[in-house]
Amino acid sequence: MKTNWNTTYIDMKNLISISRGDNARMLKYLNQFQELIPPRVENLKACLQADDRKMIRQILHQMSPQLQFFGIPGMLTPIRRLEHEYETMSRKELKTLVDRMLKKLDGAIKEVALIVKNNFTAF
Repeated sequence: MKTNWNTTYIDMKNLISISRGDNARMLKYLNQFQELIPPRVENLKACLQADDRKMIRQILHQMSPQLQFFGIPGMLTPIRRLEHEYETMSRKELKTLVDRMLKKLDGAIKEVALIVKNNFTAF
C-alpha cells in the first residue's frame, strides 16, 4: 500500500512510524482520529460562540495529543498560548486564533476521511 500520501493538514510520518507500516494499526489510529476530533471541533465551535474561554482551553487541551500525533502544523503554539492567555486575550484575538485552528482542523478531518476511503476500503 502507498504510504507517502500528499497531505496539507496532517503529517503521516509519525503514524507510519508508530504503526510500523501495519495497515490495521494505521487504520485504528485514523479511525480514532475520526471518532475523537469531529465532536470536539463541534464543541469548540459552540464554546467559541458562547465565549466560554475555560471550555475552549479544556477542549484544545484534550485534542492536543491527537493533533501532535498527526502533526497538524501550526497547532501546538496557539494551543500553548491559549492555555496561558485564555482569560486575558481580547475576544477578537481569541476568535481569530480559534478560527484559524478550526480551519486547519476541518482540513485535517477531510484529509483523514479521504485517506481512509481511498486506502483502507479493503479492511
